[in-house]
Amino acid sequence: MLRAVARCCGHWPPGAAAADGMLWQTELRPHAAGEFSMAAAQANLAMEDQAQVLASPAATLVGVYDGHGGADASRFLRSRLFPHVQRFEKEQGGMSTEVIRRAFGAAEEEFLQQVRQAWRQRPKMAAVGSCCLLGAISGDTLYVANLGDSRAVLGRRVVGGGVAVAERLTDEHNAASEEVRRELTALNPDDAQIVVHARGAWRVKGIIQVSRTIGDVYLKKQEYSMDPVFRNVGPPIPLKRPALSAEPSIQVRKLKPNDLFLIFASDGLWEHLSDDAAVQIVFKNPRTGIANRLVKAALKEATRKREVSFRDLKTIEKGVRRHFHDDISVIVVYLDRHRGRRHTRVVDSSSNCTNAPVDIYSSNSGQSVETLQAHRGSGW
Repeated sequence: MLRAVARCCGHWPPGAAAADGMLWQTELRPHAAGEFSMAAAQANLAMEDQAQVLASPAATLVGVYDGHGGADASRFLRSRLFPHVQRFEKEQGGMSTEVIRRAFGAAEEEFLQQVRQAWRQRPKMAAVGSCCLLGAISGDTLYVANLGDSRAVLGRRVVGGGVAVAERLTDEHNAASEEVRRELTALNPDDAQIVVHARGAWRVKGIIQVSRTIGDVYLKKQEYSMDPVFRNVGPPIPLKRPALSAEPSIQVRKLKPNDLFLIFASDGLWEHLSDDAAVQIVFKNPRTGIANRLVKAALKEATRKREVSFRDLKTIEKGVRRHFHDDISVIVVYLDRHRGRRHTRVVDSSSNCTNAPVDIYSSNSGQSVETLQAHRGSGW
């Protein structure tokens, strides 16, 4: 199967497998409440996932942005979401659900402005969007906000035992969920096409599986989807009201001594690993390279499902590789302070923002993102 797909696309290289140029990881790094590990894998022609951690004395911010329709929205969030959070946090005098809600709203509005400015030259911008997963640790309080189907999972030690259990912290906004379909139907009682089963899955307007995103302006504002300019991108989509929302689900909890670690990841990971499987991998293995261990576990499961070897997968180029797995971004955050464990405290926020590469392939090959974008003829 793998050879057939790759040969069809002209990307089956002869000889032995080389090192996988589609993987990236960073060393274990400190944050105010412990340590964190990051890793990612690219599958798409342009990396649509983005991930970042900002470590400061005030708060630790974690972001995972899973783009679709292109990389513009996820790259936008990579550069703009944290500044919005910090601005509103400063105005409000601390972290809160209101700070996060306003930051998401500001990001949505700013991206809409980007679409308006680029509309005539790049109408496809109206069809670009991103899921958005944000974590914030402020003191002993954890905030998790989500749009779409990325996921945050807590690894928690069972009291009195050497066992860790998984606790999901996010609500997923995907039409595969009956609850989401009921919500969409209730919000759109006069639209029989608000949720349609198409191409093997439930989809909003028969197009997209996620129901809450940043961007995807053509499914939120009819003036874009019905504009003749948009017909070069897709068919007109009549809307009586926005089909998608940018209102995040926000969870708040006090961290406890038996809370061990958090796993933030795009759905590329969760497509292949259950919550419990991921938690057990983190719980039972050394910290060094732990996020990369999760990425590789997902890739190995993906190859098992397709009955190919992990060795063969490493020979497949970006774009073609999307037939076997999605982009994957993983951040593991250890919660040491809340368990009395010693850790390195971060004191300077200005130099402690860690970002995964905008594009892993170009980063590993030494090719600039600007060159990559020029070859594609567009870009952020």
